[in-house]
Amino acid sequence: MTLDPDTVKLITALVVHVAGGMFVLETMLRKDDRAGRMWALGFLAAMIATEAAVVRAVAEIGPWPTAVGNAAWVGCLGLLWLGCRVFNGRRSGRAAAVVAFASLLALLAVMLQPPAGEGWSGVLVMFAANATFAALGAAETLRGAMRRSRTGLGLGVVLAIVAVFQAVRFLGALTLGTQHELFRSWTDSGVAGIATICLVIVAVVVASVLRAEQVRLRGTEDSALMAIAPDGVLLASSFSRVLGGRLMRANRRAELFAVLVVRIDALSRIATAFGADEAEHVRQAARAAVRRLAPTTAALGTDDRGLLMLAFQPSSPADARQLAARMHRAMLDQLRTAGVPVVPPIGMGLSLTSVSGYDRDVLVDAARAAAKRAMASDDVTVVVAGEDGDADEPARGQAVRR
Repeated sequence: MTLDPDTVKLITALVVHVAGGMFVLETMLRKDDRAGRMWALGFLAAMIATEAAVVRAVAEIGPWPTAVGNAAWVGCLGLLWLGCRVFNGRRSGRAAAVVAFASLLALLAVMLQPPAGEGWSGVLVMFAANATFAALGAAETLRGAMRRSRTGLGLGVVLAIVAVFQAVRFLGALTLGTQHELFRSWTDSGVAGIATICLVIVAVVVASVLRAEQVRLRGTEDSALMAIAPDGVLLASSFSRVLGGRLMRANRRAELFAVLVVRIDALSRIATAFGADEAEHVRQAARAAVRRLAPTTAALGTDDRGLLMLAFQPSSPADARQLAARMHRAMLDQLRTAGVPVVPPIGMGLSLTSVSGYDRDVLVDAARAAAKRAMASDDVTVVVAGEDGDADEPARGQAVRR
């Protein structure tokens, strides 16, 4: 049986909408999962792309369906890659900007290029971007949390196949042209439709399983996989799981929660001037002060950059700021009494769910940025994220004076 290209496009659209729609519906019920939201946006982009292909097949309305479809396919592969990055706990701000730029470039490539037969305008940009994002996604499945999950291997294999297929399409279109018989036989839209169906089915199944595993790990604070330093400070992966679980509960009850980041930028200079032992002495003294003043129910840990972090539940925003100020004074006193050669400056960054929301990564990034601003300021020691009135300079009344 031979299927004509329009029939393949219709079948592809049906599969993408059913499978992707189920994943999107499940994502709406799991509001706490950032990786799942990225993947859901990717499936939405795939839906838009298939709809554009159907419109292009049944109506002649200019280059817009092709442009939108190409941009959506680039966005789909890019968002699948971003979801893998977020699942591994990596930041995605710059990567998201790259995906957005590539999608815009794919759209402009169609609009600015003379019309080509059967929607082949601007395909070089789309093929190159799709091959790149699929390869990056496949590589991401070999890192971090996805590498430790066997389920992620299936998604990595499929993305690798997509990367190879899109690279072949790019090279074929570049060297042979889109009208060449060999190009049409092996890489035309019919073959691409079948590849898309395979990708979507496998991606939906794998993403659903990975998301379920991630939520289970985040909600298990007493897991045997918890990694704790000898002084009782949680290591980065364990602190991240604990914070995620507590934020989920706080979100359900609409309770206030806070994250405090302690930043000491002078440790490298102390190590250079006085030796690594003195720098470690300063770090341990600061950690001891934080442990001594931290609330009993608080979670104390580090992030992947080595910054000291405290997750706690204050009674009010003012209570959180007062605790941060007391902790700052206690750390300075601890360092003075510990006989360290130099008392380094300490910046405290505080983020609150009432301002930054309950998303774990957003809350932590906001606290890091606030701590960085506190270190850069000569007037304040504690900066509250989102309440300082300016992205760079802390405002009066929202920062604790030195």
